[in-house]
Amino acid sequence: MKPIIFELSTTVTATPEALYAFHENPQNIPLIAPRSLIVQRVVCAPHAKPGDTFRIEARQFGLPIRWTGQWEKADAPHMLVDTAISSPFAFWRHSHRFDTHSQGGLLTDRVEYLLKGGFVGSLVSRWILPLVFAGMFRARHAATRRYFRHQ
Repeated sequence: MKPIIFELSTTVTATPEALYAFHENPQNIPLIAPRSLIVQRVVCAPHAKPGDTFRIEARQFGLPIRWTGQWEKADAPHMLVDTAISSPFAFWRHSHRFDTHSQGGLLTDRVEYLLKGGFVGSLVSRWILPLVFAGMFRARHAATRRYFRHQ
């Protein structure tokens, strides 16, 4: 099955350089996580480098999540791409794009994904996860805007 794509963009009063620096450090995930995601532990280097890995332990909707990701691309200050090595997903690639905008910066998250679980995972991927991702990434983008408003 072909990966499903979710994409969301928002303007932020920050430069692409500032957005890149913030998003390259997974330690910042708790600052922008929606209320449904309780981040318990993040293990990572402070700067993204292709091939480096990071680990996240969290709970989403009360369910434990153990995630190991790898930086696939780090093109400062324009783009970061991470992929999942170990996660609830059969396939996960998350691109973070940072562009210049008249209001500062344009943040774009693009996720290509397929959930594990065969036919049921496929149905959840196609019909439920787009709704979950819409809420989750809107919350992340709103938190990112608030973060930079106070910097």
